[in-house]
This record gives sequence, structure tokens and C-alpha cells, in this order.
Amino acid sequence: MIIVVCPGCRTKLKAKDELAGQVRKCPKCGGAVRVQRSASQPVGEAEETIALAEEVAPDQHVHGLVEEKLPPLDAPERLARSNRYLIFDPSKLMAAWENNGNGWMLRTSAGYISATRNPEKLPAQGIFTLVELHMEMTDEGVRLRGLSSYHLADRWALTLLERGDDDILAAIKGPGSLNKQQKAEVRKYLQESFMRSVWTGAHEVFDYLLSSDYHSPFVGVHIHRH
Repeated sequence: MIIVVCPGCRTKLKAKDELAGQVRKCPKCGGAVRVQRSASQPVGEAEETIALAEEVAPDQHVHGLVEEKLPPLDAPERLARSNRYLIFDPSKLMAAWENNGNGWMLRTSAGYISATRNPEKLPAQGIFTLVELHMEMTDEGVRLRGLSSYHLADRWALTLLERGDDDILAAIKGPGSLNKQQKAEVRKYLQESFMRSVWTGAHEVFDYLLSSDYHSPFVGVHIHRH
């Protein structure tokens, strides 16, 4: 048995060993959860972990993952030059990309720095989500039309940022989901990066960002890929 934590609602979950490496649905929030044994949970120690969790408090009980494999998502093969891309860990914005020639930029306490020029600052592992902000040029200017999220590989994903703009897409492992903190970071990015007119009309996107929906991988107008 493998114990994992849902990145959306932070519920402890148990999964059969044969589901390792797959993405399943959280029974509590419906979010996407990648089944992977953590370094702190060696093989054979799942039963002890479950017992400890059940003794702490009712809201920390270990739940069984819903054995429903999530459908594959229409992931991008290259970064759309009109869109914006963000990478999050479970609580904060890690990196951002826009089509301005600067490539991927890492967010630090002092501001944004180039991922290509600072490869030593790229974490080798972690839980990361790639967010694609779908933008569209209209007669009134650029407008936000939708949002997609993707779950990235737990190991070596962010090290791809130093290679080139599109390389990170090879690390997509399935549909993603955003928790409360990540949604707040998306709102902050939009408000700091664009004039109000760009995002105020994207009601479906902002309704999602302000809701308790922690499982939808896509919201807004669907943009077909070619």
C-alpha cells in the first residue's frame, strides 16, 4: 500500500502498489493525484502510517483513492506564443514565461531571474503544476479566455527550463489541479501583469479561481490545438 497526499485538499490517501506512477482521482475533492511512494515511506510501512493517521483526528483519516484513471488531456506540444505560462509548487509561483525573448524566468524574493543563467537554482524534484493562461487578441486588445493546468514529473522537470522554452512540455504527466494557495497566486499574477480590462471579462476563469473547485484541469473557452 502507498500513502500519498492530495495536492488540492491535502487529504491523506492510500493506493494499491500496482497503481504506482499513475494518476487517480481524489475521493474527497476530485483532484488529480499522482501515485508515488515518498522517500519517508519505505515499502512495508504503509500499515503503520495508516494506523497513526487514524489516531490523530477524524479529518486526518486515510482515504482510499478512487480507482478511476483520469482521461488524457490535450497537452501542448509547444508553447503558444500568445499565451502565458506559470509553474507552481504546492504553495507558490516558481517560474513564468511570456513571449518576450527572455525565456523562463524564476521568481525569487528579489524579483525574476533567468532560468538559463541560474541553473543551480532549479530544484531537481518536487510537486509542480504547469498553468497555461489562454490569451486571445480581440478588437479591444488582448483578453484572457481560459486556463489549463498540467501535472509535471516529480523529478528533473524544472531542470528542463534551462534548455529552452518548450522543453518543459516533455515533463507533462497528466491533467493538473490548483489548490487554494495556487489559485490566489494566479489571481495575483494576473492583477500585477495585466491591465484590468484584460482579465475582468473572464468570468468563468475568475469564478473558478475564487471557488473551492480543486480538481478541474481546464476552465474557460476551449482553444483547439493544431
